[in-house]
Amino acid sequence: MIKACVVDDEKLVRKGIITVMPWDKFSIEVVAEASNGVRALEVMSEQPIDLLFTDLNMPEMDGMQLIRAVKEQHPNVQIVILTCHPEFEYVQEALRLGAIDYILKTQLENDLMEDMLQQIVTRYYERLSAVSQPKLVDSNMVKKGKYPDEIVKAIVNAVSHMQEQTEMSFTQEQIAKVANMSRGYFSQCFKDIMGMNFHKFVKDMRLARSKQLLLTTNRPIYDIAEQTGFKDEKYFSRLFLLEVGVLPSDFRNQQSRNR
Repeated sequence: MIKACVVDDEKLVRKGIITVMPWDKFSIEVVAEASNGVRALEVMSEQPIDLLFTDLNMPEMDGMQLIRAVKEQHPNVQIVILTCHPEFEYVQEALRLGAIDYILKTQLENDLMEDMLQQIVTRYYERLSAVSQPKLVDSNMVKKGKYPDEIVKAIVNAVSHMQEQTEMSFTQEQIAKVANMSRGYFSQCFKDIMGMNFHKFVKDMRLARSKQLLLTTNRPIYDIAEQTGFKDEKYFSRLFLLEVGVLPSDFRNQQSRNR
């Protein structure tokens, strides 16, 4: 189980988050809570915490100060930001300091909760894996060598097929059919041959395409999100901020000013 702590100076907010989120579904156990950063550090010295959910605006020690302290004292703990408003300048700073995600408290009562937790857990394990496992460049070529040439060629063709698509709303199952493989076997082969799992590869490819469209067209953000395979503009903007560090609109504006 992933052991979590929720930090917020408003008791009702803390209790609400602890109660309403589907923690069990993602093997998360909330083992502690705290009203500010000082108390959170005390809690973390008393018991192990894997995942910290923290508000930004708190007395005594705010979220930014807490993030800095946690990164210094408990470097393996992953952090998620809780905020009432899309204060993106603060969120961006928190992400630069090492937070893996953020949650708008106003979204806690809608159907995005499972998606949010799923993304948080995915990023948690990605970050954990990146920290704990050395990158062996040659290891993928060893794995690649265990597959016959026709399998390697099928995966490469599948990648080319995805890159050629104007609309990027395809699924893994559809691409597995292009490679003439079962979904499970395709997933295994893809990870070994390409060096990363299918979902990360597609996410990176979609983000790269979205950057290209942001820079070369005046199309609205929602239209770019749809074409590049993201389910809606809000999800696209959220992921773009997490991965790139700025919102899509800010990315477009910054690049325009730099020209």
